[in-house]
Amino acid sequence: MQPNKLHRIYINKDIQIDGKIEINIEKTIHLKNVLRIKNNQNIIVFNGDGVEYLAEITYLEKTIVHIKKENRRKALDVHNIVLAQSISSSKHMDFSIQKSVELGINHIVPIVSSRSHPGNYENKIKHWEKIIINAVEQSNGLYIPKLSPIITFDKYIKADNLDQFHKICFHINGRSLNETDKSKNSHIMLIGPEGGFSDSEISSLEKFHWNIISLGDRIFRTETASIVAQTILRN
Repeated sequence: MQPNKLHRIYINKDIQIDGKIEINIEKTIHLKNVLRIKNNQNIIVFNGDGVEYLAEITYLEKTIVHIKKENRRKALDVHNIVLAQSISSSKHMDFSIQKSVELGINHIVPIVSSRSHPGNYENKIKHWEKIIINAVEQSNGLYIPKLSPIITFDKYIKADNLDQFHKICFHINGRSLNETDKSKNSHIMLIGPEGGFSDSEISSLEKFHWNIISLGDRIFRTETASIVAQTILRN
């Protein structure tokens, strides 16, 4: 965080000028013990609607945020790119989500493919939601990216509502990315887990008209591939 820059926190509540909002215990602990925010100190709050507000924190019996005024600024670009990320090991999946949000992704879809890291996936949703919020707070964003329910590979790749997107699966044996690919307004980038996609999965993608595209001669880790792919599509 830059010196003299106010800390930003996400509040999942309606925000009104001169209003007062009670903060829960978990957020209070974070404010006091992690961010070291003192009583009567100013902070920036936002709720994901594209606006942020200057507020003052007060620690009494309950932690109260007093909304003082709207803090107008231009929103950072949010790119119409969907990250369809095959579920990888915990730390790699967390990294993929965190960095993609920091770069401006607007939608994340966790995919269960044949080589996805095994586990109780449903317990991960709340964890990933926290990572998304923390990444938006950190990266100066104003909107909270959508996190879709977990879906299987076979069900996702044939979904009818994907036709509005330019559908790309990044794979070492794919063709080169061209200017036509990059010129599309909306993209889905499908990233494989550790071990990549199986041959049968690649065949299924081709059957349903996905573009199989290579990121070059280097073989990237799954958490690196999502960052490289998003960076390429944005430029």
